Amino acid sequence: MITTVKVGTEELSAPPFFLGIGSCFVSNLDPYLNKWGYEYQFNPLGTSFNPISIAKQLRWIFCNEELSPAFNHQGVFHQLDAANKWQNESDSTLQESINEVRSEILQYLNQPGKQLVLVISLGTAHAWFKENQLVNNCHKLPGQFFQRILLRTEEIVIEWQNTLQQLPENVKIIFTVSPVRYTRIGLQENFLGKSILRTAIEELVASPNAVYFPSFEIINDELRDYSFFESNGTHPNSRAVEVVMKRFKAFLGL
Repeated sequence: MITTVKVGTEELSAPPFFLGIGSCFVSNLDPYLNKWGYEYQFNPLGTSFNPISIAKQLRWIFCNEELSPAFNHQGVFHQLDAANKWQNESDSTLQESINEVRSEILQYLNQPGKQLVLVISLGTAHAWFKENQLVNNCHKLPGQFFQRILLRTEEIVIEWQNTLQQLPENVKIIFTVSPVRYTRIGLQENFLGKSILRTAIEELVASPNAVYFPSFEIINDELRDYSFFESNGTHPNSRAVEVVMKRFKAFLGL
C-alpha cells in the first residue's frame, strides 16, 4: 500500500486514514479509497448537505456534543440532526442506536501512529428550520413544520472556525463543494447557495490544516457538457465521477 499522501502541498508524516462527512461526494470516494489501499468510513449519521449540520456532526463525533432531542410525530421519534433512516417508535432505542454508531466511529478513529484526513463535502447553503431549530433532514415530515432559510457566509465561517478549533491538532481537512445541482429550489437559488459555500471555504482554508479540492469547478466548468450528467441533469454520472476521482488521486499525490 502506498502511504505517502499530500494534503495541499504538505506531505503527511504518518500513514493516512480517512473520514468523510457531508454530501454524495464522500460516498463516491468509498470504492476509490478502498481500491487505492486506504481505510475509509463516511457519514455515520447519513448524507448531509448544509454546513451547520455537518459541523455539528463533527462536534458530536469529536467533542461528544449532544444532538437535538428527537421529534415525536404520530408516535415516531425522528432525530432531525441525522438522515431520514434515524427514526424509531422508541426514543430510547433510537438513542441507543445513535450512541452505538458513535462508539463505532470513535473506535475507528483510535488509530495511534496514523494521520486522520477529514473530507468535508458541503452541499448547499440553504437549510431547513423547524421553529428555531436547524435540521439536517426533514425526514419526509409535513412541509408546514419547516422553513427554508439561506445561511449567511459569516455564520458559516463562525460555526466552522469554532468547530476547527475543537478538532485534534493533527487532523487534516479537505473541503469541497458538491457539484450536484439542487434544481428543486431553482437554478438561481442553487448557484447562490454554492457561491456562499465557496466564499466561506475560502476563509476557512486560511487554517494551516485545511485545503480545498475543486470538485464543483471540475464538473461545472471542465465537464460542463451534459453528457457528464445523469438523465435528470442534476447528478454527475459515472464518467464524471471517474474524472473527479482521478483528479482527487493526483491531488493526494498518489
